[in-house]
Amino acid sequence: MDLDLYCLIDGGGRVYVKDGAAAHSEVATSFALDANACDAYRFDLAARRLLVDRGSTAGDRAAHAYWNLRVGSPARLMAFAAEGHLTKHALGSLLTAEHARAYFDTCAALERQYTTDCAAKGDPCLESGCALEGDVCLEPLLQAGGEYHQACAAAWRLQFEDKRHRAPVWMH
Repeated sequence: MDLDLYCLIDGGGRVYVKDGAAAHSEVATSFALDANACDAYRFDLAARRLLVDRGSTAGDRAAHAYWNLRVGSPARLMAFAAEGHLTKHALGSLLTAEHARAYFDTCAALERQYTTDCAAKGDPCLESGCALEGDVCLEPLLQAGGEYHQACAAAWRLQFEDKRHRAPVWMH
């Protein structure tokens, strides 16, 4: 699983990040940038380190400052996650296996609740009715967007606040 957070930095030192981007090209497209004209960095959540794909001294300083403010400590990471910037899978990977299972179970309950709430509106996505009655539907999660990510992050934080529940690299 890719746990890299992609960013581009233009010649003026401005940092560009797109939540959920899986490549620098996605960041570039989102902001109408020429990716080749920018410094390119990734923050590896699993290893808790900044990776330089194409950089400069000024870009290095900007990237370090940007990521330090957002994920430079467990407390900052929790605040960043609470804003809905990280997926449930990325967050779960930062917990021990035992606590990740409990976290994913909580997210599954949230997903079922979103599905139930959507079905209760009586306005299904399909003309024939809800395709996943009694299961989890992706559509209400997509509609909820950041709200859904924030709800999962709140459940994750309950686990992550206890250092013993964290992946070793995030224990301190």
